[in-house]
Amino acid sequence: MAEILSAQYKSVFSEPDTDHPITHPNPEFISRGRGSLSDIEFTIQDLIDAIDEISLNAAAGPDRFPAILLKKCKNALVIPLYMVWRKSLDESSVPSFEKHANITPIHKGKSRGDAKNYRSIALTSHLIKIFEKVIRKYIVAYIEEHCLFNANQHGFRSGRSCLSQLLSHYDLITSLLEDGHNVDVVYLDFAKAFDKVDFNITLSKLHNMGITGRIHEWIHNFLTPRTQSVVVNGAKSAPVQVLSGVPQGSVLGPLIFLILLGDIDADVRKAYVSSFADDTRLTYPIDNDIDVVAMQSELEAIYKWAATNNSTFNSDKFECIRYRCSKKLDDQTKYLADNGSEIEFGQHLKDLGVTVSDNGTFNQHILNIVLKARQKSGWIFRTFHTRARFPMMIMWKQLVRPFLDYCSQLWSPCTPGLINQLESVQKSFLKKIAGMSRIDYWEQLQHLNIYSLERRRERYLIIYTWRIIEGQVPNPCTRLSSFTTLRSERFCHIPKVKTSASAKVQTLRHNSMACKGPRLFNKMPQCIRDKTECTTASFKEKLDELLAQYPDEPRLQGHGQYSLHESNSLLDAKRRKKMMDTGTTQSKGWRTSES
Repeated sequence: MAEILSAQYKSVFSEPDTDHPITHPNPEFISRGRGSLSDIEFTIQDLIDAIDEISLNAAAGPDRFPAILLKKCKNALVIPLYMVWRKSLDESSVPSFEKHANITPIHKGKSRGDAKNYRSIALTSHLIKIFEKVIRKYIVAYIEEHCLFNANQHGFRSGRSCLSQLLSHYDLITSLLEDGHNVDVVYLDFAKAFDKVDFNITLSKLHNMGITGRIHEWIHNFLTPRTQSVVVNGAKSAPVQVLSGVPQGSVLGPLIFLILLGDIDADVRKAYVSSFADDTRLTYPIDNDIDVVAMQSELEAIYKWAATNNSTFNSDKFECIRYRCSKKLDDQTKYLADNGSEIEFGQHLKDLGVTVSDNGTFNQHILNIVLKARQKSGWIFRTFHTRARFPMMIMWKQLVRPFLDYCSQLWSPCTPGLINQLESVQKSFLKKIAGMSRIDYWEQLQHLNIYSLERRRERYLIIYTWRIIEGQVPNPCTRLSSFTTLRSERFCHIPKVKTSASAKVQTLRHNSMACKGPRLFNKMPQCIRDKTECTTASFKEKLDELLAQYPDEPRLQGHGQYSLHESNSLLDAKRRKKMMDTGTTQSKGWRTSES
């Protein structure tokens, strides 16, 4: 099995492009005073910080050096390690035994008997990983300082994630719809993207960015020549030479991949290109037949880039989705993949784990996650006999609730029906916990000290808005003023929705993160809005102290008649709290959280 998998992984390597010379650093960088990065003066503290980042449970590489030994004895080992890696960088050489990787195959779906269905994860030495972390730290600082990363790339970058990419993409879609455009989005799929990274092309791009000297030579030596063996049930295949690709599991691998993909949109003129690692999509406003031809031309530019950079596409997995203000173009828009086949259109597509629909809503996604959460809940109840509070809450938080939280800032619903569908999943689970069946849902939330799902989603929106203002995450809004502040107190500008847009589009914009996030943030008291220059954990703690003062009473069947307002949203929280403080709720016969 190890040899079969080894042969499969070897077959996907691409032949290096020997005609791609290493050029001199871009003169543009020098003329602007950017200089270059040719060497680094790293310190012992840099190595200690890198060791601290390694997980205690991380698997050892081919040298079998355990992570726990490295972490427990770091003070004794750090000085000899510093001497080793300082000499390695000075001589631009990497020991050959540090360039060997043990490959662990991970099944990714479909038939377990097919070698193609196993992803390769490289286990490399912790000793070289800590120096990779140091090298990466200085390279990333250099690239960030000179703004050399592709601004639309959200993978493997600090402060960016699937959520930031999806928020930016959805805000672009709704903004174009609001302006009266139809929108087509084509999703591209690279074939074995990480395994086909061309060393020569990537090293040339590194040099052109100004990364030269010892750093460039060290990375060159780190990448070539490498070897790998596949390990299955303790059996190891014969080592094979790695002709292309970056080790999936290494520290520098993702950074090198981002550098290769950095200029993917260099020849794209009008289309919006956005990526999360190798997941790339092209978005184009479509108003007539000319725009359809222009979109195909932009696709051809991407296909040409792939051919030039020795990359290949998996054309059969290309997908397209249409967002329409006008239906008249539906039958006229078709696009071709790089092999000439027609790209299929879909009504619902999976984008980074979220189901997107051509009507701009996330109703289908919500139905999907409700089903998954109920299925997982059913599995828990069938598998475990205990109904004790502690284990049940652990399983709820670790196995079920993540389905209902993932990227909720993007798809958080505003209609009572969808809110209730989501809330009913938690309600059904909690009533199965010992001692919870005889009290109502509001009291269950208090006894278990948890939020309703609606309150959690709004809390996430407030936290993410604060992080945008603090510069911890990128602003996803095309209306750049959406998250700026006003006056001496911090208030978010709430973008105005264009009344010229259709009612459907106005609803999409009104319920999007760009509008809902600022509205919720502005509802918070000044002590929350003005909290700055602190960690996210500190802000969350302060926010939770405030939210504890507001009743969390979702409107569900059997509870609606007691609600203080039509909704449980924090957008109504101040009014409800004022009514409680003045005693108005008692006179109207409403139920308070204390009662």
